[in-house]
Amino acid sequence: MLIISCKKDKNFSVNTLSFSNDTLKFDTVFTTLGSTTKFMTIKNNEHKAIKIEELKLSNPSNYRINVDGDTGTIFRDIIIPANDSIYVFVEVTINPNSANLPFVLLDSIQLKMENKHQFVYLQAYGQNAHFFDGDTIQTNTTWTNDLPYVILNYLSVDKNSTLNIQSGCKVYFGGAAAMLVEGKLNIQGGNDTSEAVLFKTYRLDKDISGTAYEKLPGQWAGLFFLRGSEGNIEYLNLQNAQYGINVGNILITDDVVENTQKLNDAKLSNGAKLTIKNSRIYNNSFYNIFGFLSTIQAENLLCYGAGTNIIGLYHGGDYSFINCTFFAQSNAYISHSKTPAFYFSNYFMVGNTPIYADSSNLLVRNSIIYGTLNEELFLDDISENTHKLYYTFNHSCIKNQTGNLMSNMYFQNCINTDPKFENILKSDFRLQDASPCINGGNDIDFYPLIDLSGKLRIGKPDIGALEK
Repeated sequence: MLIISCKKDKNFSVNTLSFSNDTLKFDTVFTTLGSTTKFMTIKNNEHKAIKIEELKLSNPSNYRINVDGDTGTIFRDIIIPANDSIYVFVEVTINPNSANLPFVLLDSIQLKMENKHQFVYLQAYGQNAHFFDGDTIQTNTTWTNDLPYVILNYLSVDKNSTLNIQSGCKVYFGGAAAMLVEGKLNIQGGNDTSEAVLFKTYRLDKDISGTAYEKLPGQWAGLFFLRGSEGNIEYLNLQNAQYGINVGNILITDDVVENTQKLNDAKLSNGAKLTIKNSRIYNNSFYNIFGFLSTIQAENLLCYGAGTNIIGLYHGGDYSFINCTFFAQSNAYISHSKTPAFYFSNYFMVGNTPIYADSSNLLVRNSIIYGTLNEELFLDDISENTHKLYYTFNHSCIKNQTGNLMSNMYFQNCINTDPKFENILKSDFRLQDASPCINGGNDIDFYPLIDLSGKLRIGKPDIGALEK
């Protein structure tokens, strides 16, 4: 803590001090991990200096206070000049215990001035958790919803192992932390909010401006399915990572030549395979979903808020998106000014040299691709690759201001008009009564009978992940 004071007065006031807060409250803190720093001001409103004979924590606890550059639990003879104030900074680290539910840790800062005592109360909620820090899962493992899971640095799933994550599990990631899947990952959440599996930052507090860290993109690295891995995901809410979900990455080394060879060796047959249903992926720095010459089958997927692409499918692959909603716009933390919401190519640049995909297939049915740019879909078919892009867009709503795509034979019964969401500013992507997407879907070919929210699709389905 830093105390700012001037020349000491010889005669001191005995009146009381005023505080900027009567209670300092900390958001939930995971055990063993330190909190953010809270601060308060202690003000002397008198025309004489006040001497705090003793400033201390009332009880021995896990709180720490910093006064005049010194950290401790008790400080003496602190002078606050007339009409001046000082700052007090407080942190807390909570020890594990046997509780499954959050528990409260109370203390107070006690100030003594002659025969007067004043208090500022301290309150924090602690949460026990399972911690992983650079660990590898090497046997088939199941996570149950007993405690949260906190990943620091990274957690990898070995090639011959499966990680099953059950309904209601909450997985929190430290800064730049990642989950790397070389084997198999099964996520089986539930439709109810409390049953969905959650992937997000472990920062549950707010920054100095009062913004919750969970609203800030880029708080952790992402979920990575490496080549040859498999994933089955249902009811996952993943937010505020850098790269969202990546499918088909290579495991890079410090050897540039080796990395280049791995990229050249990539084929659809050795790519990752992901099935993802009924999930929300949002507020990520670069991509919500990144595909690299792999297989993705998606249904009832809602993705919004990403700095590069909502869906970026680079270097080919085999992809299908049915009854999905993809929306892109800028906000206070993400710029959506250049790259489209949806990108699909049949090549990848390694330096100045392109490498060509051996297969590039895409099906988009009953889905919305929309945003604030004039063109929210870019099909990047490099002429030198003999394996061309093959794509079908069927009964979908696509932002294509020029209209040049709508006349393409591979765009069947598609519309190029505002889908009319309920409230974009509040991330409410349900359809208004006047939406052109209502009853606009294909009911002949396969579509999921239940929408993202659990609502039954009766008759002709709506376009998008959420049925009216």
